[in-house]
Amino acid sequence: MKREKFNIKIERNLLRLNSKGKVTSAVYPKYFGNKEKNNFITTDTEDYMLKIKTPICQSISDVFNKLEEITNVVYVELYNLNEVVWPFSNFENIELSHKLSLSIDKEYYEEIRKVNSNLPEKIEDAYKNVKEQFKNKSSLLENVFGKCTLKVTKNNIELSNIKNNYLVRTGITLEEVYFLVTLIFSLLEKTELITLSEELKRLIKISKLYSLKSAEAIKVVGEELKSKLNSEEGISSEEKMNLAKQYMNDGYETRYCMQKYSKLVAACVCIIKDAISQGIDYKILNEAKSIVEFELNGHKEFAIEGNKTDRDNYIFPIITDDKFISKQIMADFGLAVPKAVLLESDMSTEEIDEIVSKFYNKTAVVKPRNTNYGTGITVFSKKVSKKDLLHAIEYAFKFDTNVLVEEYAKGMEYRFLVVDGKCLSIAHRRAASVVGDGKSTIEKLIDIKNNEPWHRLTGSPLKKDQLVIEHLESQGYDYNTIIPEGKRIFLRTNSNCSTGGETIDYTDVVPTKFKKIAEKASKAFNAKICGVDIIIDDFSKDEYAIVEINDNPGYSINEWPYEGRGERVGLSILKLLDLVQE
Repeated sequence: MKREKFNIKIERNLLRLNSKGKVTSAVYPKYFGNKEKNNFITTDTEDYMLKIKTPICQSISDVFNKLEEITNVVYVELYNLNEVVWPFSNFENIELSHKLSLSIDKEYYEEIRKVNSNLPEKIEDAYKNVKEQFKNKSSLLENVFGKCTLKVTKNNIELSNIKNNYLVRTGITLEEVYFLVTLIFSLLEKTELITLSEELKRLIKISKLYSLKSAEAIKVVGEELKSKLNSEEGISSEEKMNLAKQYMNDGYETRYCMQKYSKLVAACVCIIKDAISQGIDYKILNEAKSIVEFELNGHKEFAIEGNKTDRDNYIFPIITDDKFISKQIMADFGLAVPKAVLLESDMSTEEIDEIVSKFYNKTAVVKPRNTNYGTGITVFSKKVSKKDLLHAIEYAFKFDTNVLVEEYAKGMEYRFLVVDGKCLSIAHRRAASVVGDGKSTIEKLIDIKNNEPWHRLTGSPLKKDQLVIEHLESQGYDYNTIIPEGKRIFLRTNSNCSTGGETIDYTDVVPTKFKKIAEKASKAFNAKICGVDIIIDDFSKDEYAIVEINDNPGYSINEWPYEGRGERVGLSILKLLDLVQE
C-alpha cells in the first residue's frame, strides 16, 4: 500500500507562571514578533496563556517533531524571562490541553478501502461514522486523555481537550499521538463497543492493515490506559512546581540543538530556531549539507548552512576562499590588511627560504591559501626562528598547495557579522583555554569543558592534537600538569571556535568606526552575508588589520556567544529573505 496520505496538526495551550508560581502579568514576549501574525506561537485570549500550533504535516513523526521544536523555543525564551510553564492539565480552574486535527486524502481513503472492505464507499459516510463511534468509545480514553471532545467538519476531524501528560515536556508523547491517530482511523468503520483489551488488539490490527506503524505505540499507551500512569492525583503543589522548573531547565538545554537533526551545523540551527520563533515553517532537505527550505504563507526561500542564500552572487564564496586574492581586493578598496607573500608547493627549498627570509626573527602568521575553520594555521605572536617558521610552512602545505606567510597583527581578533550592509554583531574569539581548579590535570579540564552545553552542542570541542602538545610544552606544561585555581592556560594560538575557541559578545563595546570598516569590507565584495575578522589593539586609535572575510561565517558564535548577550543574526537573514517584516 502507498505511504499514508493525511494532514495532521497539533495545538497546545501553555500557561505562563512567574518564579513565585503565580500567573504572570508579563505581556506577550517580544521575541516572538507579532502575535497576530505568528503562525506557531500566539495567545489564547490572554498574554499569560500562549497557544502553540504546529504547521500542517503529512506524517505523525513530522508533526511531533515540529511540536517538540516549537515547544523548546518557547521554553528557552520563557526561561530567559524567569518564567515557568505549568505542565499539568489545570491550574486554579484554568484548563490546559491539546487539540489534534486530522484530514484524510481521498486517494489514501481509496487505498485503505482496498484492504478493508468494511469501510463505507464514500469518505463522507466514514467521517459520519467517526463522530457516532466516538460517542460510544470515548470513555475508554479517559484514564490517560481525559474527557476529550470530537468535532467533524467537512474533511477535517478535530479531537480536543486532550489532557496534558505531565510526564513529558511536550505535554503529549509521540506514542500517544500515534495511538490517537490510529483510533480515529479505527472509527471510520462501524464496530461494536468491546473491552479495552479487545479494542487495543483491534487498533493494532488497524495499524498493520493501514501501514500506520503504530503497533508498539498502541501497546505502550494501552498500559497507560490500564494503569492510569499519568494520573495527577496525590502530587503536592510543591512537587508540581519543582517539576515545572525541571522542565524549564531541560528545555533550556535544547537551545543549541535540534532534537531530530543532530548533523546540522550550528548556524543552521540558529536560523531554524529564529524561524520557529516567528512562525516560519522549515523543511530539512539535506541534513548532512544543512540545506533548509523556509516557507511562510506560500513564500519559500532556501538557505545552506544558515547563511548561503541566493541574495549573494555565486562568485563571492569563490573569491573569499582565496585568502590571497581577497586581501588584495580589500587593499585596493582602501582597507588595511597584513602584508603577505604567497608560496607554492612546487617551489624549491631555496626559493621558499629567499621569499620568507624577511619574516625570520619577526612575528608572523602562516596559513593555507584556501582552507577554513583555522585548519593548518600557525600564529607566531613572538619572534619566530627560521626553523619554526619553515616547520609551520611545511605543516600548512599538508592542507593546500599554496601557503600564505603574512605579518602578525598585534591586538585582539574580532568577528564582525555583516548582513545586508549593516554590522549586527561583534564577537571576540578567545583561543581554546582552560582555567585551573587546583586539583585537575589539563587533560581532565579539557574533558570537563567539552561536556559543557556550549562546546558540546555548538560543534566547538577543545581538540587534543600535536599543536596543543607543542604549545603546552612551550609554556612548560603537558596534559598531566595540574593548574592552580583560577589560572587560565591557553592551548593553542589561533582562536577559531572549530578548535575549541570561545566567543565573547563585544557588540556594545567596539566603537562605531570599526563597525563602519567591516561594512566597507562587505561592500568591497557586494556581500549580503559575511563575517569580517579584524585585529584591533587599541579602540582609541584608528589602527586595525583585516585578516579575513568569510562568505560562510558560522554566525552561531555571534548569536550564541560563550559569554554575553548575543545578537539574533538568523532573524536578520530571514528579514533579508523577506520572510520577516520590520
